[in-house]
Amino acid sequence: MSLSPMSKIALALLVIGIGCIGACGGSGGGAPTILDPGATTPPAPDPTGLWITSDAGEGLPAYRAKLSTISAERTYAMADAPPGPESADGGFSTTYTLEANIDEADIVKYDGSVLAVAPSRSACCFILEPGADVMPPGPGSKAAAIRLFTTDPDAGAARPEGIISLAEGLTAEGMYLNDETLHVLLSTAWWGTFGSRHIEPGYWEAQQVTIDAYNVATPAEPERTSRLEIEGGLVSSRRSGDSIYIVSRHTPQIEGLIPYPSNEEEAAENERILEEATESDILPEIQLNGEPVSPFSLDDCYRQDAEHPLATDLPGDPVITTLLNVSSASGEIVSAACVMESIDGISLGAQFIALSFVRWDLASDETLIHLVNLNNLEYVGSESVSGALYTGGHADFRINEFEGALRLLTTRWTDNEEDAFEHLLYILKPDPAAPELERLAVLGDSPDHRIGKPNEDLYGVRFKGRRAYLVTFERIDPLYVLDLGDPENPAIAGELEVPGLSDLLHEVSPELLLGLGRSADQLPKLELYDISDVAAPVSQSLIELGVGWDWVYSPAQYNRYALTYLAGDDVDRLTVPYTAQRSNRDTYAYEQIDRIALFEIHNKNEPSRSRIAAVGEVALRPGSVGENTRAIIDMDALYVIANTDLLSGFWSNPEAMQAVTD
Repeated sequence: MSLSPMSKIALALLVIGIGCIGACGGSGGGAPTILDPGATTPPAPDPTGLWITSDAGEGLPAYRAKLSTISAERTYAMADAPPGPESADGGFSTTYTLEANIDEADIVKYDGSVLAVAPSRSACCFILEPGADVMPPGPGSKAAAIRLFTTDPDAGAARPEGIISLAEGLTAEGMYLNDETLHVLLSTAWWGTFGSRHIEPGYWEAQQVTIDAYNVATPAEPERTSRLEIEGGLVSSRRSGDSIYIVSRHTPQIEGLIPYPSNEEEAAENERILEEATESDILPEIQLNGEPVSPFSLDDCYRQDAEHPLATDLPGDPVITTLLNVSSASGEIVSAACVMESIDGISLGAQFIALSFVRWDLASDETLIHLVNLNNLEYVGSESVSGALYTGGHADFRINEFEGALRLLTTRWTDNEEDAFEHLLYILKPDPAAPELERLAVLGDSPDHRIGKPNEDLYGVRFKGRRAYLVTFERIDPLYVLDLGDPENPAIAGELEVPGLSDLLHEVSPELLLGLGRSADQLPKLELYDISDVAAPVSQSLIELGVGWDWVYSPAQYNRYALTYLAGDDVDRLTVPYTAQRSNRDTYAYEQIDRIALFEIHNKNEPSRSRIAAVGEVALRPGSVGENTRAIIDMDALYVIANTDLLSGFWSNPEAMQAVTD
């Protein structure tokens, strides 16, 4: 939402007019101009957006009011949605991230000399579909300790140095390693999902997030330097420069409280219970090094302005979402914010935190998008777009910011059996005149500029600079190259149809694109595309994994952290884990293999000659490959982490990898 052009002109004229009151009078000794008080134009009110904070003392009554309002029937299942079809840094690889300069927490971290391994139960960026009964895997035998190793890349070796024991009931959900400091994100529960279950209040009760910082200059003797404890469940985290951003959600446990009252009696009972509740009963408790800290009050929590055009008629959730900017050097909270509105998706970019909520209660799907400034966590603005943002695949690949603009892809179900999906690209930008978001453009809402053929769902998505790459699929894989150079006029620049599909897209260079997905034979595949002519992309090279096996799966298709990529001047290296199974038709014996496949991209600077080359494979124990399988490339050294095993060796001789024993 934004001011209209005429409103902006009127506001500008008003400012000019007020400025002239003191400066535009006659010169010399003429009589001063006397203004008629009755003709004075009152100043324009401060502009407000959809989200506002409360005046002193209004935050607690606002929270009470939200939970004392009769709620329409809420459903968390997407009942109307049809089922979908069955960089490197220096000489070593780092965690595969969405943005080059924004680090993401992972269970394995490496800085070129220290290797930290923390078994975890969580996984990145999935949607838990409604009705799915998914239980987190249990911790392994070594899950109670983070293991620290030092490496010797010249010898292709690693040596165990020390451990960091974890308290019972806590699991390491990710780490950051920088400047001899290891930050460990600990949680009492397992999350990591986007979608409808994200807003269920029961999921966020009685949880705790802990961020421990350790000095690992001497890995054999790690020393804890700070501890930040947050009441709530961990949702997301990123690191940018000295700041570690933590997003958590907390449902206060107030006996007898009904999250969504459905009749007058329940609403009245909630009102009675909440009359006795205090801020400390509702806000999450936060402690730094054992001392309580209060970075905000309920008055500071963002809530919707009921008079705003985008305001919903849904009661607010009991869940409090907390946004913290934490200094990686001291562990102190630099800035903080809280939100008492419905949120089902969170994405952290270079300048903004994007918070989203899919309006499944509407006949036509819509997504509310809210932006918060990353540095000071101040509200920037909101907008409503058609379709659902988080609907499948790599959820957070669908939203991206570039040069101050937010780009996002939504999918709308049409209830048309002949054409079930409408995929829409939106480009939004903060309005400098008010806390609102301007809609610069939308692509895909007309037959002449549609994204995907009829009944093709959206799979791989990757924004990169002034381009976006998309893969849709039903029976064939159309690859689209979008030109986003003019944010007000995005366009489909090129298209290529190939068999199979791609779930993950990686820009090797502005002239080469790599896709990881499934082939027409239902095998994991790597496919290299020459996009030097964006109007006519070409499939340059294709390799399938697990040829000859009945069932093959790679976790890297759906979890980017399982993919390792190290860019070079002319040759890039990458690893892809996979597991394969089959039954011997003669003996009826069941066979399974688990492998780390090694590949190189040759001639990357000559797109017409570029190709994917298979280098070899690392054999692992059956059952080793899963969501927590990782690999690290350091010059010619190769390190593989699978379950609780660490293997080390050389890229040039993967068959001779050796286990590193504690």
